[in-house]
Amino acid sequence: MAISVDDLSQARYAVDALGLDFPVLYDQAAEVVEAYGVLNKSAGYAYPSTFVIDAEGAVVWMHRGSTSHRTPNEDIIAQLQKLS
Repeated sequence: MAISVDDLSQARYAVDALGLDFPVLYDQAAEVVEAYGVLNKSAGYAYPSTFVIDAEGAVVWMHRGSTSHRTPNEDIIAQLQKLS
């Protein structure tokens, strides 16, 4: 799932442009991203972050990136493989 604090008027464009085929939660109030500690309040956006959550709903791994450094796919895959 992706979480976005973007304006809903551009929602479909972003999903289409990125080719997303999974659910997107639009959190314009930034409540979810703030609860997860990834809200950049001064800029008004969430840091690009990835969370791995286990079957019990616990966060077992987290990586907070930046606009110039995203979470490497191989890091995410390695963390997901640890769940099995």
